[in-house]
Amino acid sequence: MQKYVLLGLLSLCSWEDIRKKKLTVIYILLFGIGGVLFHLFRPVCSIYSILWGIMLGVAMMFASWCTRGRIGLGDGILLVVTGVYLGGMGNLELLFTGLLLVACWSLGMVVLGKKKGKEEIAFVPFLLAAYLTMLAGWQI
Repeated sequence: MQKYVLLGLLSLCSWEDIRKKKLTVIYILLFGIGGVLFHLFRPVCSIYSILWGIMLGVAMMFASWCTRGRIGLGDGILLVVTGVYLGGMGNLELLFTGLLLVACWSLGMVVLGKKKGKEEIAFVPFLLAAYLTMLAGWQI
């Protein structure tokens, strides 16, 4: 059940990130509350793993602050919530796979002349693609 809820969250946020280039935090927080409730009644990983996953999102929020918003704060908040669902290692896999996918996409866009180096790219769709590869069991 939790897999489908997280898939729904990433799908909703991907659509919103592509369309508006920003995320509505209230949806993310509601899904986060749902994730905590899921873990109260049917824990999937330890509380320490969940906290480690949350800290990864907090680190991303700190990176957003340090870069004055070049990295989206909403991406960090979303990673806090995915940390609740996936735990530390799962969230780390999600982040690194998403970063690899967005780096390949960005390089392709720059080489083909479709984008310049400073343009914004929606990151959440790449997190969705990374999560789909995790669900399929593929290792990148």
